[in-house]
Amino acid sequence: MIRIAIQTCVSLSLFMLLTSCTDFVEPNQLAFVMGTAIDHVENGNIEVSHQIAIPSKMNTFKNGSGDSDSFLVMSAKGKDVFEATEKIQREMSRRLMTSHRILIAISEEFFNKNDVSKLFDKLGRDPANNQRDVTIMVKGNNAKEFLLIKHPMENLSSIAAGKEMHINGMKNFSTRQFIIDSVAEEISSLIPILQIRNVKVNTKKANPLAVLSGYAVLNKKLKVGGVLDDFEGSDVAWLSGKGSAQSVTFPWKEGNGILSFRLTHLARNVQSNGNHDPRQVVIKVKAQAYLLENTTSLDMSEVHNMIEVEKYLNEQIQSKLQLALVKVQQWGPDVFGIGAYLHRKYPYWWKSQKDDWNENFKKVEATVQANIHIRSVGVLGGQLE
Repeated sequence: MIRIAIQTCVSLSLFMLLTSCTDFVEPNQLAFVMGTAIDHVENGNIEVSHQIAIPSKMNTFKNGSGDSDSFLVMSAKGKDVFEATEKIQREMSRRLMTSHRILIAISEEFFNKNDVSKLFDKLGRDPANNQRDVTIMVKGNNAKEFLLIKHPMENLSSIAAGKEMHINGMKNFSTRQFIIDSVAEEISSLIPILQIRNVKVNTKKANPLAVLSGYAVLNKKLKVGGVLDDFEGSDVAWLSGKGSAQSVTFPWKEGNGILSFRLTHLARNVQSNGNHDPRQVVIKVKAQAYLLENTTSLDMSEVHNMIEVEKYLNEQIQSKLQLALVKVQQWGPDVFGIGAYLHRKYPYWWKSQKDDWNENFKKVEATVQANIHIRSVGVLGGQLE
């Protein structure tokens, strides 16, 4: 009986050892990567930099401002992302964890001199990459410099950039969407641009700050086909289905005052114009408008004035979106998804067009139709007297 009891205890002990978590890592053994930078190296290698948060110092302050010790940036060079990251890991006392990463910053030089698509295998194959992070381009500087910059309001520059994109309606630029657009034959990629500028944030001195400065239109080889400023880029993002909010300001007829609106619930839909010609399409855009400033003499509590302003708003938005569409179309890359629509609508016609779609896209007659509804004119009707 005693022998059976001993055997039972030993068996249970072995069973518990076999079912235990041998590779479990405690939170205090992890290094949380919040941002990653990719830079070009002349010998054909790649430089990878990780911005790593120091949780114990994230809420500390020094001299009344955010302490730069709340993060550190580790860099290494290698033949690919994995080799460079492994070199960084050897210098760390904690295991690198990228599942909480906010963004991936790629330098403009890397786009121009390397095949960016080679990064996709690491991002797609490794389950540690959630692909919810955002991919951006850093213009004029190394991407690593962006990670090193202090921000006056946030602990990390990557957190600041992520919040800036979110509040400005740029929610659909995830790494996953960037990869999908890059490998699809019917659409090209649109990527936000960050630029480091010296900004005077107080009375003492100007500090370097990374700010959103536009968008880059990429061709199918992921080379820069053209650069849009912030306003044109917002229009193209709307036409591409990647914008969620926007602001517009335009003068009233004959320059009699100015109207400013906040646009929300942005949407767009590509359709045929009904002539059964694949080269003639219409991009229909919708939004809800909220009047936030009015320096005209119009009393917006009057229904006929609101109807007139709404009609004029649609005309102005339709005109400026059409200009943005034509500008990008002259470059060739189709970031609007028109090719994807034509592929579904005219599959046999598409077979003869897909091999050189960047050039064939230039021949498409695309027009914009706006359908904007004013949802609010504010708490005031006319001007205060």
